[in-house]
Amino acid sequence: MLFIAGLFSVLLFTSCAKDPVNPGYAQYMFINAAPDVAAGLDFYMGDLKQNILPIAFGSNTIYNSTTPGSKAIRVTIAGQQTVFSANNYNVSDLRDQPARYTLLAVNKIQNAELVWIQDNLTTPAAGKAHLRIIHASEDAPAVNAFVGTATTALFPSAISFKGSSSFVALDATLLGTSYSIQIRNATTNAVVRTQPMTAVTGKIYTIVVRGSVTPSPWLPANTLSSTLVANN
Repeated sequence: MLFIAGLFSVLLFTSCAKDPVNPGYAQYMFINAAPDVAAGLDFYMGDLKQNILPIAFGSNTIYNSTTPGSKAIRVTIAGQQTVFSANNYNVSDLRDQPARYTLLAVNKIQNAELVWIQDNLTTPAAGKAHLRIIHASEDAPAVNAFVGTATTALFPSAISFKGSSSFVALDATLLGTSYSIQIRNATTNAVVRTQPMTAVTGKIYTIVVRGSVTPSPWLPANTLSSTLVANN
């Protein structure tokens, strides 16, 4: 009887404990889109560093969890006390599902800033994947995206620096459907990047346009480029 009572109390405690990925918590992903920080970046929420290794340009973390409320976010140059940028952000609680956010470090060091975007990770319909664009290049023109050489844009309006499109649905299969996504100048229609991707049904993707049209002289390799991020 004592064993059964103890087992019942353990089960009761376990059922009441909150898992950080369950409703009532929020999740966030950090992306380094700062083109002239050679050492990479460290990401802090409050005083707690969120990464083990420095986050290199173009790299991102997975979604981590936090409780709702006002959060002090600080990004430093890796291995230094130099603050790249800092700000307070209000993390909401959606109750029905975790609120998810993407936080990006953008711009060159002298104009460093953080961009905070709320993500809509609604599950795609059967046979579909979702895609959006985040514009994180400070000197690149406004852009839109096209499937290959198509003449109809994927998004209803152009995406400018620090902007994010909504998610759109693409046909997808369990084994993956291959796409060549052209990122074009929204004014001239000139192709500025071509991003290959494989759309798997049920998956959600973000193409981040980052780097600089005119890169820093000490990091000339970080020209205008793009990266594909999996959101789920």
